[in-house]
Amino acid sequence: MDWYRRLFSVNEIEENKVLWLMFGATILSYFAAFNSWFYQNATTLDAYLDGSYICWPYFQSCEKFLFLRTLPEGYSQPFIYMLLFGLIFLSVYFALKKDWVRAHMAIFPSFVWHAFTIFILTFGISGNYDYYLFFLAFILLFLPHKEFFLKLTLVLFYFTAATIKIHEGWVLGTYFSALKTGLPIFPDWSIPIWTNLVIFMQIVGAWFLLSANKFLQRTALVFFVAFHLYSGLLVGYRYPTTVLPSILILFGPMFKYTPPPPFRSSVLGWILVVLIFVAQSISILIPGDVKMTMEGNKYGLYMFEANHQCISSTDIYYTDGSIQSIEKQSESSRSRCDPYSYWFRIKTACERDKEVESIAWTFDHSINGGTFVRIVDVEDACALKYKPFSHNEWIKTIEDNPEIMGLPVENVYD
Repeated sequence: MDWYRRLFSVNEIEENKVLWLMFGATILSYFAAFNSWFYQNATTLDAYLDGSYICWPYFQSCEKFLFLRTLPEGYSQPFIYMLLFGLIFLSVYFALKKDWVRAHMAIFPSFVWHAFTIFILTFGISGNYDYYLFFLAFILLFLPHKEFFLKLTLVLFYFTAATIKIHEGWVLGTYFSALKTGLPIFPDWSIPIWTNLVIFMQIVGAWFLLSANKFLQRTALVFFVAFHLYSGLLVGYRYPTTVLPSILILFGPMFKYTPPPPFRSSVLGWILVVLIFVAQSISILIPGDVKMTMEGNKYGLYMFEANHQCISSTDIYYTDGSIQSIEKQSESSRSRCDPYSYWFRIKTACERDKEVESIAWTFDHSINGGTFVRIVDVEDACALKYKPFSHNEWIKTIEDNPEIMGLPVENVYD
């Protein structure tokens, strides 16, 4: 097993109690993730059969891998998750025995399945917490200088998350003031104070988590712990379960300043850091307001990027001359209103129903309580193609002066 220990730097885990605890936090995160996916139909054959599946823009043929079934149609997907459940417990057993090589081997399938699910199998099932889990687990399981890059990456996540908040939805606080319930606990007049405090702390304060100055480091720690406990009012258990244990383990009572490692032995870690910035930059480099067009939005962190409302209307023209009109409206601010997701399902309908001649499509989008603007207005959506890493001309930006369609009502956080 020495080759395995050297290849994945398992000796670092064997010698470091912080990494022992991070290993446990990773196991807890996989349990939370798989528990939430256990009966999800988005990754099953039935999602393909009913046309509800959505693939990533960079891999628009993910249906080739949709073969599992979940109850009541079948139990192959629950079988996979119970198999992973058994391996997770086996990993816990080996970890308790301090047999870190076998513990590492036992958790490896969970990493592979989690990554395959969120990046290949489906576009719709993952959240920002899955990106946290993927990158932190990748560092813990595969890279050298694990503790340093775990700490740095967690801080970088705060910093990159702030880049999506430099927008009126957070600067003016309209994300929350456009909701019927506003910001939990706090009055509406105070919303911009709190939202801008979060932006400042994520851009500046997060770096103090790495500081050797105990006062600055502990102040930043208290803020982010409080932030995650408060955000749980909106996001539930899944996000805090993934992030909060890691913060307390890496920056809590066991925190010690970790200097940067020698560059030559840490090249892989720095490449990962660059990739995080590249992924976050994709949506910025695509022309237009990503909050409105959503192009490239999900390649980087995107939680709470804007309060969305949208209306998608289609007129389906059949070869027999009949027309069917369908309108779909969003109600929850968490519904991302991504034109790509709506287009993908229209594309699926075009490909499957040979009686469909064309589908006229309009898509009206409002962000942060602003006016609805018609960013899509095409005569035949069946003829459209979607480019994953550049602007799609059929999606209008604000510079194209899209037609204003009206004002939204206050929506809900659901």
